[in-house]
Amino acid sequence: MNPDPPARHRRQLLLAPGAVLNGIDYIEVGPRRTRLFVHFLNTVAVRGSLSGSRPVTITGGEIVTSIAVSPIDETTSWSADSQGRPVLALTVTGPGDSSAYQLAISASRLDPFLAQAPFRFTAGSPTGTDCAAPAPGGPEPAQEQVPIDYLAKDFASFRQALSEFSTQRYPAWVERSEADLGVMLMEVLAAMADELSYYQDRVLAESTLQTATQRLSAVRHARLVDYEPAPATAATAFLQLEVNSTATSLGWPIDMSAPVLVSALGADGATVDFEIEDPAAGLAGGDSSPPPAWATVDTRWNRASLGRPYYWDDSQRRLPAGSTDIYIVGHGLGLYPGQQLLLDTLAAGSADPPVRELVTVSAPEETFDPLLGDPPPTLLTHVFLQAPTTDDHDLSTTTVAGNIVPAVQGQRRIEGFEIPDPTKPPPGPVVVRVAANSTPQDPRPDYRYCLASGPLAWLATAEPDASLPAVPEITLSSAALAGGSTSPWAFQHWLLDAGSADQVFTLTPEQYSPVLTSNGTTWFDYDGDGGTTIRFGAGTFGMSPRPGTQFSVLYRVGGGSAGNVPADAITNIAPGQPQGPMIKSCTNPFPATGGADAETMAQIRSRAPQKFSAELLRAVLAGDFQAAAQSLPWVQQAATSFRWTGSWLTVVTRADPAGAEAPTAAELRSLAELLNEERLAGHESYVLPPGYLSIDLRITVSARPEYYRGQVAASVLACLQPGTLPGGATGFFDHSRWSFGQPLESSALLAAIRSCSGVDGVDQILYRRHGGQPHWMPLPQRLGLGAGEILRVDNDPDRPEAGSLRVRVEAVK
Repeated sequence: MNPDPPARHRRQLLLAPGAVLNGIDYIEVGPRRTRLFVHFLNTVAVRGSLSGSRPVTITGGEIVTSIAVSPIDETTSWSADSQGRPVLALTVTGPGDSSAYQLAISASRLDPFLAQAPFRFTAGSPTGTDCAAPAPGGPEPAQEQVPIDYLAKDFASFRQALSEFSTQRYPAWVERSEADLGVMLMEVLAAMADELSYYQDRVLAESTLQTATQRLSAVRHARLVDYEPAPATAATAFLQLEVNSTATSLGWPIDMSAPVLVSALGADGATVDFEIEDPAAGLAGGDSSPPPAWATVDTRWNRASLGRPYYWDDSQRRLPAGSTDIYIVGHGLGLYPGQQLLLDTLAAGSADPPVRELVTVSAPEETFDPLLGDPPPTLLTHVFLQAPTTDDHDLSTTTVAGNIVPAVQGQRRIEGFEIPDPTKPPPGPVVVRVAANSTPQDPRPDYRYCLASGPLAWLATAEPDASLPAVPEITLSSAALAGGSTSPWAFQHWLLDAGSADQVFTLTPEQYSPVLTSNGTTWFDYDGDGGTTIRFGAGTFGMSPRPGTQFSVLYRVGGGSAGNVPADAITNIAPGQPQGPMIKSCTNPFPATGGADAETMAQIRSRAPQKFSAELLRAVLAGDFQAAAQSLPWVQQAATSFRWTGSWLTVVTRADPAGAEAPTAAELRSLAELLNEERLAGHESYVLPPGYLSIDLRITVSARPEYYRGQVAASVLACLQPGTLPGGATGFFDHSRWSFGQPLESSALLAAIRSCSGVDGVDQILYRRHGGQPHWMPLPQRLGLGAGEILRVDNDPDRPEAGSLRVRVEAVK
């Protein structure tokens, strides 16, 4: 009987100690399926033992059968795994299909049996590994389910829940002393859960307009429906100054750090500050050179000096409303065009307020009264006014005063700050946060600086249709890193409207306060919405300032309804000012106006939904598209039609511009963008210029005997062709009288012709339509037009394609 043959487990023999040959363990396919990694069984070196011009071959495959291996670089193709076993990296000319392939290597140090291995071109699944699912483990030890109290929201309830959990899971632990380590850890976990629960509730509350508690959240919710909550605006007033005789002229503000500060006593006894400034120019107006004309004051314009108006006769002491001129006693008054003067007239009764009015000088002219005077004549200045007066004035009790200057409620503040390095602790009050578009590869900081004083004053917008209710009284400028001139940064209400290279900033109603000081560094963090914070862009919407940039900010604090002080309340001049000794007294002849408190949270919650309901931002029907188009200022009228193009509705809107026949490309683009914002999803919107139907008319009329034929023809042409007639009426075929699709009624045309002077009757009206009707035909009772067409009869000899009129006049038979 033959003995049993020896065991031939070649993989185990190659894995045994002392093996001198190696073998292929498995083949790994790279992600792109053109890279193969051959892993070997043991640490025996295979490098240098490859033989032949093609030591590695790949065979097999069903669809892709010819796969070549690129030449092997002995330096870069070989590597080793973590256990020191060789790894050969191969590159093939192209990936194979999903069928089986065979890779063979010709090398003297490889076992002939394990010098080849099967594989498939499937990335991520190394051939030769066991892909079978692991054997299922034993069942988890049965544990009793722990009830979870989802109503636990504070420290006490979380601690109670953890205590009940520990009793069930660890019944042997019964210690509940506060000094116990386990109890301490349980209370720490409960405190952390309490804080996280608070954050969860706060985030949830700020996510809706009705539950938000922070003004910043409410403002952002309101902006989602295009409602802008109004901030606190500053009051404005006019002051009448009395200057000392030593002052000849005063231009403000010469020194921005020392403006002219005056004040009034409020209704509650508090001081209400005002500064002399032109509200139209704002804080930036102080840099104007030379100073504006209103900033010049003179002793000749004091109430006591300018003083007395002149009337020529006792029967004409009253300056009636609607007057366009006034006489003032004296020559050399120095009045200039555009200067404002105050007419202050005592009331008939002591209990009534005086009658006051500001008038603007148009042109002063020196004259005299040759009859009266001591001695004659009386020197006079005839002042012509830019606008008629609005009130009656008794010139015997009227005084005239100049030195009228504007004033704004509030005080100026000047601060400076430096942009810190975001990788280092902030050295000052600039808060650094991670920007929205920041990534580890492209870190972008979000810099924020909270103004030290508040509240920031805003000025109400003068235009009633302005997109913003107010603008802030603030200017921001940066200095060059290496010195030099300053660079202004513009205020941008929404950073989303800014470009990546725009030097802009925005303002948010949030407060950052110091929370920690360590090693000379003060850390700031969010502290409610009681302040105003300057925020910059992050490089996508607005430029991000570079670290080390120094900023200077000039702003005004104040505002609110408390600034609406009554007349003659602003009388105090702050001491210690450079211009103070020049001013003898001041007063406000009229009440201060424009001051308003910021909208409350309750008002924002109430008004924002109403704004959304009042202005619908959607277009569904044809009338919606027409109304949206006519909201643009250049659109005179619009027409919309729907067309089924096979798969969806297409909306075609034609716009007729005011003052022109065809809109420009920019106007059509703006209208297309507007309608695309408001159209329904699934509808296409196209904007086209209006279509015109041009016709030629031949009109034959009979003239009355007393008129010449030429007169009658000219009268008919003047009444029909486009243009404005004497008296303000427009011609029958004027563009403003014709809309889209409006037909030509022969009865209306006959009535217009019969109303012309000299016409006794209309004998015949022939018409010819441009673009399809070469012959003349009698005008029907109703000439219809398409929905997107406008009738055009311009009768312009330079543009015959726009329609023409021919009138023939016959004598009455």
